[in-house]
Amino acid sequence: MPHIRRQPGVVTDSSIGCTRNKLWSTASFFTIALALAGCGDDTTGTATDSASETDGTTGGSDSPTTAGPTTQTGTDSSSSESESDAGTTPTTTGPTDSETSDSESTSSDSESDSESDSDTGEPVLFKAGVGMRYVDGPVGISMAGYGGRLGANSTPWSGVFFGTKGFYGFQTVKAMVVEDADGDRMALLKIPTMSSESSLTDGTVAKLKELYDIDLEGRIFTGATHSHHTNARYWRLPDIFGPIGADTHDEEVIDRLSTIFAGAIKDAIDDLDAAEWAYGYQDDWDPGDQIYRDRRSHNNPTYPKDPRLTLLAVRRPGGEPMAAIVNFGMHGIVFGTDNELLTEDAPGGLELKFEEAFYEHTGSPIFGMFIQSGGGDASPSGGFLGHSKTQKIEMIGETAAPRILDLYDSLEWRNEGDVAARSRRIDLRFDKIGYDDYKEFEALGGLVKYEWGGFQCQVLGEDLNDDDPNTSMEGKDKTCIPVNTLLGGDVPHQEVHTAFLTTGHIGDFYLVSIPGEPAYSVVKYLREQVEERSTPERPLDVMAYGYSQDHLLYFTHPDDWFQAGYEAEMSLWGPLAGKYIIDTQMGLVDELLDDITDPVFEEDSPHDPPGNFSPRGFERSLNQGDVLDDVPPMAERTERIRFGFGGGDPSIASPIVRVQVDAEDNGTFVDVPHPAGWAGKALDNTRYHMITHYDPNPGPNGQIAESRSHNWYVDWEIPDDLPAGTYRLVASGQYFDGNTTNEFEAVSSSVVITQAAAANLDVERNGAQLNLALTLPPTVWTTEGSWPVTGWRLFDHTVGPDEPIHVQATLALEFLIDGQVQPGTYTANFSDGAHAFDMGETGIDPSTPGLSVRAYLADDIVPSLVTGVINP
Repeated sequence: MPHIRRQPGVVTDSSIGCTRNKLWSTASFFTIALALAGCGDDTTGTATDSASETDGTTGGSDSPTTAGPTTQTGTDSSSSESESDAGTTPTTTGPTDSETSDSESTSSDSESDSESDSDTGEPVLFKAGVGMRYVDGPVGISMAGYGGRLGANSTPWSGVFFGTKGFYGFQTVKAMVVEDADGDRMALLKIPTMSSESSLTDGTVAKLKELYDIDLEGRIFTGATHSHHTNARYWRLPDIFGPIGADTHDEEVIDRLSTIFAGAIKDAIDDLDAAEWAYGYQDDWDPGDQIYRDRRSHNNPTYPKDPRLTLLAVRRPGGEPMAAIVNFGMHGIVFGTDNELLTEDAPGGLELKFEEAFYEHTGSPIFGMFIQSGGGDASPSGGFLGHSKTQKIEMIGETAAPRILDLYDSLEWRNEGDVAARSRRIDLRFDKIGYDDYKEFEALGGLVKYEWGGFQCQVLGEDLNDDDPNTSMEGKDKTCIPVNTLLGGDVPHQEVHTAFLTTGHIGDFYLVSIPGEPAYSVVKYLREQVEERSTPERPLDVMAYGYSQDHLLYFTHPDDWFQAGYEAEMSLWGPLAGKYIIDTQMGLVDELLDDITDPVFEEDSPHDPPGNFSPRGFERSLNQGDVLDDVPPMAERTERIRFGFGGGDPSIASPIVRVQVDAEDNGTFVDVPHPAGWAGKALDNTRYHMITHYDPNPGPNGQIAESRSHNWYVDWEIPDDLPAGTYRLVASGQYFDGNTTNEFEAVSSSVVITQAAAANLDVERNGAQLNLALTLPPTVWTTEGSWPVTGWRLFDHTVGPDEPIHVQATLALEFLIDGQVQPGTYTANFSDGAHAFDMGETGIDPSTPGLSVRAYLADDIVPSLVTGVINP
């Protein structure tokens, strides 16, 4: 949550300082808030990571569009090999009588009133459904995560922070709903926000009741990805706290988000049908810190980064994949405070690359759902070859995907499992947490007790921000900013002095929500507590569902908290807070183990209902459907092309820009298939493949105009493996004509895409064996304003950003002698860093003088050739 910091030695926004304030007064509050916004990570990681990562903190309208793994399946394609540093052997659920193999499902006896499968007539013992909706902004909304994002782009959707100017892919809401044979349900929700808040948890429950007459109160888990570059303005704190990292709250934003979240759950409920489930975990799965890294050195070696990857997946009984929850800890802070584009950052890149790799690996689509575990002290990596920003986001996903796939392939599937969840809202009080009998959250020998919480706790006169485990705050007076002072005496406050908790299970696999940013020390304690309750007859496992339901900043275990440092200072309830939350959750676990399974919602404190709001109006479009900036007639692979068009007010929705191809080279264009295999979807700007920006005329001034030219642009860096042929871009969306909303479409001219002129085909011959390397020059990073326009795509994850790009698509080969084409066309697949080919297939003597080969992508619609010489 409110990180409000940067890493040491990293130059970020020079206007934000990095001082540690020892004293506090009302007059200096904003000074402290802005200073906190620049304070750094206490672990440097590798040189390449440290030089490019920034850490900060606190840290749309309802779109009916859904997409995902519904019906399309396929045959296996080539398997993805695991990385060389992939870690230990994965642990999966042990065999049970109800398990099924990959190719068949079995069933066991169940209650006579269980529903039957329509195909087999056997009882349905477990159901699952999945759904997805987009949060498409609106563009102009400010972003939560970093403090001090003050700036000039004032829009109708921004508060004290600057408004966004575009997006690097849409934000996605993904839901998995599970149901047992008795009809008990639980919804697992991934939300693309910096944090989960009670406003969104309560709002989603309310919207399900209001819009769909569905009551899931106490049975929904919300899990925020913790990107620092997604919608702000949903946290109902006093406005004075807006500059710290979440901006001032806005009831219409809360309402929009809650509506979308509820819609995704409704879609998943509509998708409910017979299913199987499985879980597994692997420790030490990223030993080289290529994906994520420990950023808190104060507690080492006791608490390194959380080493565990956990998966929870569902599929149809025939083996058709549905969704996989990918659970580990990693901040969403690849981008810095200057970023003006909405993006899910590293968690989003991981999801997208996993989905695409899964489709390539299996021929079937899947929803990837990133849920945080011990992310409070873990930063994203991805810079081990020197990549930065957008390239790092893709690199994290490219590196993680094969390891996640290995774990997925090892899962053992079950076709039954009891489902239950229990939730409660608890009071947070000095005495309830246990400080009456534990004197470590007070000062001046007990004269000062932080009865309403304390912030930025330190030891007066001592700097304990070091890596020495022998220095500690234990037994010493703590100088903290009293939370009741921060709140101006408005205590108890619903956002600080209550917490919403949920615990649930599928079979013997438990899910435990943590309402904030847990460090690994807290997650480790959770796992130990569940292990104590496990028996040989009933082995239990657990997933820490972090950043869930509510948000109370950082949680560390007591011995971890005493080591001081940023994560300890950014807590509100001292050394016992994390332990208290887990111990309270263990009470719910114990109730579930005792078969107390009704989802009773206990509310110890009153919770204010949502406030009223008047919906913002729409601006009339003056240029819908106009082509403002057309594509060139020809372009090369890895080149950037831009398409500009008139569209609609972003308050209605952002435009979708999809890629179409003349697949038969006859003038008939069709959509390029979606890279993750989603049926009915195309390659478009909803993922990382394009950058979309919005430049209205007149420019924004914070007010809603009667009319405006809504100018939209997309930049598309042409993939290195896109088949050569004729393409176009098609933009579609909604606009307001002054009375109603209508549909618009803008179509670009055709662009012929060819191989890069500087492409090189290098050929090494060893006898009759050829090793071919088709390379393109590296791209160059350039920017306009704060966002990149060239060099931002990761075309080759095997080399650094300044090295030639190795094209890995299957090649078609033709051979020439003295420039004369010989009969036959052959294919070469990429493996182990090169395209291998045996000349024995051709009948041509490989030592023939004047022998050469020309290559093009086997999928080229119109072959675009590169020639290489074969030395005698």
